[in-house]
Amino acid sequence: MPRIVIVGGGPAGIAVAQALAADLTPKDDTEVVVLEKSKYYYHAVGTPRAVVDADYTKKLFVPYDSVIPPSAKDFVKIQRTVVTRIVPGANEIEYAPIGEDGDMLAGPVKSMPYDYLVVATGSTYTVPIKQPKNNFKRSTTEDKLAEVREQVKAASSVLIVGGGAVGVEVAGEIKAKYPNKTVTILEGKDKLVANDDVRDKFRTKLSTYLKRLGVKVVVGERLTERLSGNSFEKRTLRTNKGTEIESDVQLLCGGFSPTTELIQKLDANLVTAEGFIKVNSKLQLDDNQYSNIYALGDASNSPAPKRMYYAGLQG
Repeated sequence: MPRIVIVGGGPAGIAVAQALAADLTPKDDTEVVVLEKSKYYYHAVGTPRAVVDADYTKKLFVPYDSVIPPSAKDFVKIQRTVVTRIVPGANEIEYAPIGEDGDMLAGPVKSMPYDYLVVATGSTYTVPIKQPKNNFKRSTTEDKLAEVREQVKAASSVLIVGGGAVGVEVAGEIKAKYPNKTVTILEGKDKLVANDDVRDKFRTKLSTYLKRLGVKVVVGERLTERLSGNSFEKRTLRTNKGTEIESDVQLLCGGFSPTTELIQKLDANLVTAEGFIKVNSKLQLDDNQYSNIYALGDASNSPAPKRMYYAGLQG
């Protein structure tokens, strides 16, 4: 029986699994296995709302049991594991199972052969915009969200570092919930959502909306001090152009990193200097000897925008 193994249950990986669930039948005699570290699909695009709304948090966690139709559950399975290695030349992966408590189970790693492998390992981002890379428990992410939410609630002023889609959404949610707080977006490029393929007309409307809300926007400037993550202390930070910004809370909303360690260990030549997996136009690894391995979503160097919608289309 042919086996298709999908590493990662994010937007790209689940889109592949759902497409196969729709296209295949038991008569096709094909097994699809999604290997995912978490028990729940994390709806990261909803995180900005959860920063100000505790009741919204539960909507971010979608049980994986609900994402595959019952008619396909005999041949499309989701297994909770951490994949540790793609075995060179063997069409096989190695993995460590995860228990119900969210901890990796003790014992030797296990192996699983595949006929086709889909690497959809996604990217890392400041927690809690995305879940912690090496922690697989829902409670950890919920605790991080609660911490940010309480700190924002108590603050008089909030600095959003990064004026991409995430930063703009977080700023908008905070200012809409707390109109009396000072909310500032700092973006190093000369315009908001600079990396997105959107029209200037959209950016004009966006700027008008933020101005109407009362969000302060500083573009074309960067902090002289590099932040490693969110910070919850009263600080006055200076930009490279001398602007001083005072805030009680600093939220880092930019700079995601592709998760590509599996391919790095398999063949370092297949990872770009920026850390993305090299793929061809068919999303296969850019080396003929790996023609049965595909890479999708944030982890690949496909020219498609790194957005949930486009990751789903690749599936």
